[in-house]
Amino acid sequence: MVARTTAKIPAAPAGDAREALLAGLPVAERRLTLAGVATAVLEGGTGAPLVLLHGPGEHATKWLRVLPDLAKRHRVIAPDLPGHGASNIEGGALDVEGVLAWLDALIERTCSEPPVLVGQIVGGAIAARYAARHGARLKALVLADALGLAPFQPAPEFGHALMEFSAQPSEENHDRLWARCAYDLDAMRERMGERWHALRAYNLDRARTPGVQAATGGLMQQFGMPAIPEAELARIGVPTTLIWGRHDLATPLGVAERASRRFGWPLHVIERAADDPPMEQPEAFVRALQAALREDTRAAWDAIAPGYDRTNTPTQMWLAGEGLRRAGLHAGMSFLDVAAGSGALSLPAARLGAQVMAVDQSPAMLELLQARARKEKLEIETRVMDGHALALAENQFDLAGSQFGVMLFPDMPQGIREMVRAVKPGGRVLVHAYGDPHRIDFLGFLVGALQSVRPGFAGPPMDPPPLPFQLADPARLRAELAGAGLKGVRVETVTETTAFRDGEALWDWIVCSNPIVDAVLGSLNLTADEIDTARGALDRLLRERGAGGVAQLSNPVHIGIGSK
Repeated sequence: MVARTTAKIPAAPAGDAREALLAGLPVAERRLTLAGVATAVLEGGTGAPLVLLHGPGEHATKWLRVLPDLAKRHRVIAPDLPGHGASNIEGGALDVEGVLAWLDALIERTCSEPPVLVGQIVGGAIAARYAARHGARLKALVLADALGLAPFQPAPEFGHALMEFSAQPSEENHDRLWARCAYDLDAMRERMGERWHALRAYNLDRARTPGVQAATGGLMQQFGMPAIPEAELARIGVPTTLIWGRHDLATPLGVAERASRRFGWPLHVIERAADDPPMEQPEAFVRALQAALREDTRAAWDAIAPGYDRTNTPTQMWLAGEGLRRAGLHAGMSFLDVAAGSGALSLPAARLGAQVMAVDQSPAMLELLQARARKEKLEIETRVMDGHALALAENQFDLAGSQFGVMLFPDMPQGIREMVRAVKPGGRVLVHAYGDPHRIDFLGFLVGALQSVRPGFAGPPMDPPPLPFQLADPARLRAELAGAGLKGVRVETVTETTAFRDGEALWDWIVCSNPIVDAVLGSLNLTADEIDTARGALDRLLRERGAGGVAQLSNPVHIGIGSK
């Protein structure tokens, strides 16, 4: 470990510190009352929701070094924990139930779909206990240097520095504690520049505030000091990943290694970091987090692959033909299908005589695609690949397409840029995306059916829109294609129709359409009887629509095309 110093650095005025920390970050601050807590929440970015819970005595601005990268791919929600930062507890300290109720209210108010919950230090202990009870309301769980996996037994030098700062929050004691929280404090301060001064000023201001002191002590007593019972941790069913600083003195790496072996949770170790990798090694932390999310997303698509292939792939081939015809694909051309699934776009392209490469993050999807290709005696090359970072040379294909694929990417603009990079000069890019959700019959039918068992259910929140509808505005699709460098961009909207004979078939088709739907339904905790009732409601809706036992449901689809 490198030598540590505690050289004095001028402090920023406490009144300006929070504003200085927020300056230039891609987030807005708003105040929400959640379970009796007047909560300050930072929000920014677009895409799948990502909720960030900080450590004891900290505040949401501590994520400042990772927020810009995370907001490129996610809708980031970073609250000040109860009694911390600018959040105030109304009516006294919260107990365990109160804190978990606060977190539940936060997720309900800010997330349009089940989020990835990231908890660090005491925020990790809170997140783990929430996941053990309400895993169906989460997409995934990430624990970063989390407390609660073992009794709190820090290294002696860390414990001594923590006690000194808690008893006397002076500048000197602040830096002595941070010299134990960081692997190389001097290097971190140098990289942060003036923001370090603002961080220290705001930390000191909060640490000297009696309400914050009480809230910090309360969270540590209830969540941070004791170990979560192993039986409770074993109830965590949501995909869980550990991210740990190798030199953590508060909760040593061995704690994470034991939890990883015991529960089968993947572990990502951040080098040259102690207990705060997001502050000390932000780029490495973001890479580890994105790797964890790719693993979870791949597993989710693998899980629904057989159902998707059985229900969605056959019904979407008409649309594929429409897009390929408009894009001018013909025999002998090279075609790249991004997020190919089990072949709804690749197979029609191969039938036209194109040389097709299909890429997808899900090996299970590509295996099903190959089975379909063999049955038709078609040659299609498949590769497992992340559409955000195609492992392909640039200027390689005559046409790149994505049907209901890139529209689901957390960083959809990056996915489109990668498609543009892969096509030759003069080549084209084709994107299919859902249009106005209010005109999508299957969505309206599903909401109506769920209201038969949950009258208060209003459908998925649309502000911000969930991933399937982030390109619902044709102007947005046109702008994204043009912004990626394409010329002659045009967006046409067609009406896709799908026939359903009964509610069970429609329910099956919707649930298998993508993991987001399954997660939203899971968050409702429907019983088997409620699912049967909802299917019965779908039956009635279909009978009202259909003739001769078959109902035709329609939805608008945008076909966007541009040339490189």
